Amino acid sequence: MRRIGIIGAGIAGLTAAYHLRKHDVPVVVLEARDRPGGVIRTDRADGFQVEAGPNTLRSTPFLHRLVQDLSLESERVWADDRSARRYVVRNEEPVQLPTSLRDFVTTDLLSTSAKVRLLAEPFVGARTDADGPAEESLAAFTRRRLGPEVLDYAVAPFVGGVYAGDPEQLSARHSFERLVEWEQEYGSLFWGALRSGTGDGADAEVPSGLFSFEDGLCTLPRALADALGDAIEYGTTVTALRSHDDGWEIKADTADGPAAYEVDGLISTVPLPALGRLSLVTDVDRAPLDDVDYPPVQVVALGYERSAVEHPLDGFGMLVPPVETTFDVLGTLFSSSLFPGRAPDGHVLLTTFVGGARNPELARRDDAEIQSIVERDLGRLLGVTGPPVFSRHVHWPRAIPQYTRGYGRVKETLDALEARHPSLAFAGNYRNGVAVGDAAASGRAAAERLLETGIPA
Repeated sequence: MRRIGIIGAGIAGLTAAYHLRKHDVPVVVLEARDRPGGVIRTDRADGFQVEAGPNTLRSTPFLHRLVQDLSLESERVWADDRSARRYVVRNEEPVQLPTSLRDFVTTDLLSTSAKVRLLAEPFVGARTDADGPAEESLAAFTRRRLGPEVLDYAVAPFVGGVYAGDPEQLSARHSFERLVEWEQEYGSLFWGALRSGTGDGADAEVPSGLFSFEDGLCTLPRALADALGDAIEYGTTVTALRSHDDGWEIKADTADGPAAYEVDGLISTVPLPALGRLSLVTDVDRAPLDDVDYPPVQVVALGYERSAVEHPLDGFGMLVPPVETTFDVLGTLFSSSLFPGRAPDGHVLLTTFVGGARNPELARRDDAEIQSIVERDLGRLLGVTGPPVFSRHVHWPRAIPQYTRGYGRVKETLDALEARHPSLAFAGNYRNGVAVGDAAASGRAAAERLLETGIPA
C-alpha cells in the first residue's frame, strides 16, 4: 500500500501524519531530533515547569476535537480567569490593558486625545487602490486607522509578544489578515469586529479560552507521537529530495549511516531556512523562501520566592513597548499565575523573552549577561528583589517567521511548488499563522490536499 513521507515531527507534521493514519494511509515521519514536538518543549526541574517555546493554546473547534480524539480532556487545564488581565508598560510602569468600556474611559495607558482618535475609527475612510500600490505595513495601517499612540502602546507590544516582530516591517495583510479584511468588507475595524463577533458561526459546544495540560504543552505532541508509534524515525536528518514518476526519493543521514526512503507523497514541515538547505530538484524558483527572516529569541525563566516580587502578578503577563526605551525585554509571562503546578508552593515563575526583530543582537549574548539584563528590568517593573532561586535559559537562533511586506511572494512560491509537484505539500507556522493552532491546522490541510489529489491512489 502506498505511503506518505513527512519531514518533521513538530505539531504540523504530527497532525498531518495523525490525520492520514485516520484515513488508513501508511506514513513515515522523519525527525532530526530525538523527540517529538519541535518548538513545543516542556522542561521540569526543582519543582518548576518551564515551557521552552509556546506557553498556551487557544481553543478552536479543530483543537478541541483533537484533544477529544486523543483522550486528553482529563489532562487539560484552563488558564486562570485572571489571564484576561494584561499589562503594558507606559512611563516605566505596568498599566492594565482595558478590558471594558469603563476601563477604557479611566485607563492611563492612552491619553485623552488617543481615546478620542480611537473612537473615531469608524469614520476613517478605507484605503483604496488610488492610495498607491505599495503593500502597507502593520504600523502604517494602525497609524492610519487607529492613531500613533495605539500603535505605540497596544499594537507594537502585542506584535512583540506574538511575532517577536517589528510592526514597521510586518505586512498588515499577511500578519493580521482579518483586520485588512474588516476594513475592505465593512469599512471599519469596529464594525468588522462587531459583525464577526455575532455571525462567525462559532460552535457553542466548543469551550473558548486559553489552555494547557497538567504536564505542559508537550502533552499534545507526545500523545500524537504515541498514536503514531514506530511510524516516527528519530535522529533522521533529511538531506535531499528527488521527485520521479512514482513519487519521491528522500535521502537522509541517520545514526546508522545514510538512508533512502521511497514514498508516494511528501509533506514538508521544516522551517524555510532548513528547506533552503535541502537539495530539492525543481524548476520552480525558490529564492523568495530564502529571504524569510527568523530573528533569534532567548527565553529566560526565573523562579523566585513569592515574597521577593512586589507586583500581584494578577494576569497573563506584561508587554514592553519599543517606545519604552529604558528597558530591553520584550515582555514577561506570569507563568505560575496562568496554570497550576508551574512553581513550588510559596514561589512564582516568570518567563521573559529577549531579542526578536527589535533587538536580535541582544538575544545572542551569553546567559549571564542576558540574565543580568532581565533581572534589572524585572526589578524596576515588577519590584523583584534579590537573586532568583531557579533559572533556565532557552536559545532559539531562528524563532518565528516574520510575515514582512512582500510575504505574498513566499506563499506564491509554496503554491507554485505544490502545483508543479502535485504529490508535495507544505505545512508549518510559515503557512497561515504562527500560533500552535495555526500550525496544527496547516498540517491537517496538507494531509487533506494529498488525499484530495489522489495521493496515495
